Amino acid sequence: MASARLKRIRQSLKRPLQTGFAWVLSLPLDRRRRTVPDLDGVTPGSIVVSRTDRIGDLLCCSPLLLALHRRWPEARLVVVAGRKNRAVLAGLPFCEEGPVFRRDPASWMELAWWLRRSGFDLSVSLRAESMAGVWIAACSGAPIRMVTHTTYAHPAANLILGIDDFHQTTRYCRAAAALGFPPDEIRPVFMVPAAAERHAAELVPTLEPRDGNPLVGFQMPHRGSRRHAVRAWPLESVVELVRQLDADGCRVVLCGTGEERAEAELVRAHVPGARIAPAVPLAVFAAVQRRLDLFIAQFTGTLHLADAVGTSAVGFGLELQVEGWGLIGARHRCIGGPQVSRIAVATVLEAARALLAQRRR
Repeated sequence: MASARLKRIRQSLKRPLQTGFAWVLSLPLDRRRRTVPDLDGVTPGSIVVSRTDRIGDLLCCSPLLLALHRRWPEARLVVVAGRKNRAVLAGLPFCEEGPVFRRDPASWMELAWWLRRSGFDLSVSLRAESMAGVWIAACSGAPIRMVTHTTYAHPAANLILGIDDFHQTTRYCRAAAALGFPPDEIRPVFMVPAAAERHAAELVPTLEPRDGNPLVGFQMPHRGSRRHAVRAWPLESVVELVRQLDADGCRVVLCGTGEERAEAELVRAHVPGARIAPAVPLAVFAAVQRRLDLFIAQFTGTLHLADAVGTSAVGFGLELQVEGWGLIGARHRCIGGPQVSRIAVATVLEAARALLAQRRR
């Protein structure tokens, strides 16, 4: 409770400063308010889009990126991503990768110089409250600067779509519809490159069982920071779930990078039938996911990637995560609880068995 109060106090002090910063940066720009109908007479030659945080967040935004491309197919569509999420652009071939946003001041000046020289006609911040998005929009000098909804950073924008769904994927699907290009399904977009498909076709036979039983991917929980460690499913729960799936005849493929792979080795020591997915680029991993019968993960980027490539998934985590990032559709199951550590193995196992039975039918 004390930490929550301190967070509220920090925000009450910080956010007015951020609003003022956004307002000051917008002073030399075109500040005339625009609406979506005003775009009817606009044909931008180049568009800059920003989202600089995590893989899953950029994937959730992808329906709006596709809508921008469909509305202005001849426009240059440049995405300024962060170090952690730029790999998503490998599955968005209609986008061009811009400079990588880094958090050191020297790189901000380099990015500002590049934006000024590029002459963008439209700027879109895919995270309306992002100060990185404010900086990129202002430095682009674009006469039209779009965000999905009003936040404390809104003075930097002059076209606000007014779509503020708490659920991330529906927010950007509705934004795509506002531009005239609603998606066929409420799910992220990721187009697996042909080279990644070929690579995956070589890898998967080394992972799948010869008896034709289900191939199930499990994303190892991330414990790289205190915040993530608190939210991570206990290792003993992971071992028990993998053991039960193995007993059902499933071949479980443990997925992860860095410290997650070391933990995967511990799981395999308890369940020798499990396999560890090789470390591959995100696009190749997406192609591997397409060949899985089921993918199980907490709410993280690879869960949304499974959704994007059409693989059934069980997602589990905090109740708030289900509300804001839950996968939509009958081929998925989402499980939430007040504490991740208290989500029972039996609950996740039941959801997995139900989806595998549905797939068999």
